[in-house]
Amino acid sequence: MRILCNLPLECFDERAAMRGIELVTFGPPLRMMVDGVHFPFDVAFDPSTGSWDELAAALPDGFVPDLVLLYWPDQEPLPAGLEHCPHPIVGVISDYNLSLPYVAGLWPFFDVLLCDRAGVDLFRRLTFPDVRYWNQYAHKRPFHQLLPNAGPRDLDIGFVGNLNPSVQRERAAWVERLRHLQDLGIAADARSGICGEAYGQYLNRCKIGWNRSIRGEMNLRAFEVPACGALLMMERENLEVADFFVPGEECVLYDATDLETVVQDLLANPTRLRRIAAAGHRRVQDHRLSRRIGQLEAVLTRPGPGRPVSTELDRVLGRATAMLTSWAEGKTIVAAALAAHHLAPKDPRTLNLLALATLRWRGNDGGEAAWRLWHQAISLDPTYLPAATNLAALALAAGDSRLQRAAQHEVTRRAAAPTWAALDGPTLPLGYAERAIDRSLALQAAVRAGEPQLFAGALAH
Repeated sequence: MRILCNLPLECFDERAAMRGIELVTFGPPLRMMVDGVHFPFDVAFDPSTGSWDELAAALPDGFVPDLVLLYWPDQEPLPAGLEHCPHPIVGVISDYNLSLPYVAGLWPFFDVLLCDRAGVDLFRRLTFPDVRYWNQYAHKRPFHQLLPNAGPRDLDIGFVGNLNPSVQRERAAWVERLRHLQDLGIAADARSGICGEAYGQYLNRCKIGWNRSIRGEMNLRAFEVPACGALLMMERENLEVADFFVPGEECVLYDATDLETVVQDLLANPTRLRRIAAAGHRRVQDHRLSRRIGQLEAVLTRPGPGRPVSTELDRVLGRATAMLTSWAEGKTIVAAALAAHHLAPKDPRTLNLLALATLRWRGNDGGEAAWRLWHQAISLDPTYLPAATNLAALALAAGDSRLQRAAQHEVTRRAAAPTWAALDGPTLPLGYAERAIDRSLALQAAVRAGEPQLFAGALAH
């Protein structure tokens, strides 16, 4: 199988181990730093400014992909003109709990979308035509392995991960509970900011590696911990863990009623603890990314409906919106937003996007232009809410109480009886601020429940 991919997969596993796979990767030459190590691409190509036709012309002679594998489109821009790609396009999406308003419009681009088990129904409801479960994570073999010089396992239980309470809301209370294990005489530790070799060394010091996912998925840590020889301790309600490890034999599960008891029992029986950790280490070798990529062929064997019918505006608008949270330069995002605006200059969605792109590029200096664009958007459509929400945010930032009252009144009016079409568009703040995450989670809840009012309420506050 020949795969064209926008991620240098050797950051996870050696190419030589990807048997039956011919891989070609593409991206900006200096783009991909993984845990402090630079992983180069085979083809130097900037997808934020380049097109599919340009990428196809740059591929090695004779290389014709069986599929194009595109990871994380909320982080990695999609090439323009993907509709010209004659090969199946497979998308891989991860942190949709943080970025759903930016990726919901990507439905035109993929023959198949791969995501975690919890996301399958969500993206089907968002009109993605063919959504399938596939676990995209694995341990990174350059960093996660048994280290003979790591020293003794002097930490009874450890955790390294995102401790931002805005992002990891549910996990934050659990981390505090983990730290309180110290009160029981247990050497417990939780921290963030360790990566690469230092992270591998840290896990080699742990007897138990504690984990808790955010979407019920098997995340990176679920493979990194056993790869480094620690016992994986995973939440019992996880939707995927039993697909990869046998609970009680290759990992241990816990819930709200027994976290402390499970840890104490393991530490009281070091022989059992070491046996389960060793079994997990053996099993994780079956879950290397080289094997997971090889399984893609079986995952994709079942024929699907193919890429959906879409308009040029659907594609240009969806691509530009997703670029807002990517690494693309501000002026490049403005160019993509202008392309959408030229196709539909009186569509409030393109005006809303152009205003956000202007702020993304010019910061406070773009405030006046954004204000005019959002006023134009709300005057064109008396129901469109995102532009009104953004005007209210700008008025609040300006500190003008009269403008704030007028803008909030308009937001409240439009949020009273919303339609899905009236909610289509991103809002300030961009990225992963607390309010942005609130709105992403609200959109997820609204789509799952089929109730647009749930999302409108989040946009109104």
